[in-house]
Amino acid sequence: MARQLARTAPLAAKWRKLAEGRCAEKGERLTPARLAVYAEMLARRRAVSAYELIGLLEKRQERKIAPLTVYRHLDFLIRTGLVHRLQSTQTYLPCDHPDQAHESQFLLCSSCGNVDEVESTGLEALLSRIADERGFRPDNAVVEVKGLCGACAVEEQD
Repeated sequence: MARQLARTAPLAAKWRKLAEGRCAEKGERLTPARLAVYAEMLARRRAVSAYELIGLLEKRQERKIAPLTVYRHLDFLIRTGLVHRLQSTQTYLPCDHPDQAHESQFLLCSSCGNVDEVESTGLEALLSRIADERGFRPDNAVVEVKGLCGACAVEEQD
């Protein structure tokens, strides 16, 4: 939902300010190139692959862009908590709430490609408890659930 709202002009400034603040907290610099990658991602309605992102940036900037450059920018955006990487689809999407520390859980529609970022403190606690019981120390806990979103499920029934 927040990604869709981020396309409006007044909110775009809010997202930029939030990104700049997040980078400052981490002692990082939000360069124009990093900001361009982040802005392009905010303009999408879905997760995008790195190569799709490269194509979008090349079209907008009317020049060739090295894949390594975009991957570095994506790594930066992930490190600062502005973007998530979906492991199962090898795609990237902006975080819906980068101003809050959280573990990520995603509902991925296998029909339309919609990705819904959700927060479940109960699921986080359960995973933490299971890991503790086994003496396991996770680096991060990303949960991706594939299925059909509400709209596609209804469409499939018709």
